[in-house]
Amino acid sequence: MATQEKIDSLEDVIATPLKEVEYITNFLITKGSEIGWSLVSAILTLVVGFWLSTKLKNLINNRMIVRDVDPSIRTFLIPIINIVLKVMIIMFVVDRLGLNASGLIAAIGGIGLAVGLALQGSLSNFAAGILILIFKPFKVGDYIVSQGNEGTVKSISILNTVLNTAKGQVITLPNGNLFNNPIVNYSTNEFRRLDVNIGISYDDDFDTAQKVIMDAINKEELVEQDQSKTVEILEFADSSVNLAIRCMVKSENYWSAYWKLHRNIKYALDHNHISIPYPHTEMIVRNSDESTTPNLNKS
Repeated sequence: MATQEKIDSLEDVIATPLKEVEYITNFLITKGSEIGWSLVSAILTLVVGFWLSTKLKNLINNRMIVRDVDPSIRTFLIPIINIVLKVMIIMFVVDRLGLNASGLIAAIGGIGLAVGLALQGSLSNFAAGILILIFKPFKVGDYIVSQGNEGTVKSISILNTVLNTAKGQVITLPNGNLFNNPIVNYSTNEFRRLDVNIGISYDDDFDTAQKVIMDAINKEELVEQDQSKTVEILEFADSSVNLAIRCMVKSENYWSAYWKLHRNIKYALDHNHISIPYPHTEMIVRNSDESTTPNLNKS
């Protein structure tokens, strides 16, 4: 009997750990497969969701283009829509994994608050971007000058406004600084005044010069002929009589008209023998008899 009891106890000692190992193995197989499928499903959902969100974002953008929505609004809203869609997909995946979505939202909110306090300047830029879209001091495609920077507005994003300069440079300006400083917008009005200042000799006849210059203005097709045109004396300088030439051109034609009008006025003055003087000095030489002999040295 004693021997039989020893054998039974030995079998119990061996069988108990085996049962525990079998239980753990079955648990891992069952739960591991469930977790694995949930993880794979979540990854697939995330990939497909991101792909669909990109398609939806592009669809919204294209619909805005078809409906001729202001490019300023499109460039501002599309990134926000993209972020919102992706956050919604992430929250859905978290819920599929069985995690506490409300806790995750609270954690994201806390992180967002901390980041917001650290990036107060960025928040002011974001608010300024919204104000720019509401009050529209400029829009995409306008030529503006602000804080010593000038160029054509390429895009208005959440935090910054991007300008393309005539030199091919790209300038990025924070929306906060841009909105809180004076802005000169040359594209708001259809017409823009073109100013040309030029000097003629004191020996030349002003009336003749005025007629010659006015003829050159009247022949220039980029000048708005039904708008005011002026050729008058601006000032009496040391070496020349400076004339003020004023006319109106369309804003998009400003620089083309600027170059052409300067060239045409120079050709017209040369053709009519009206000189554009350069600075010179007059030297007076006194001899021993204290008589004066004027001598002009041009320099």
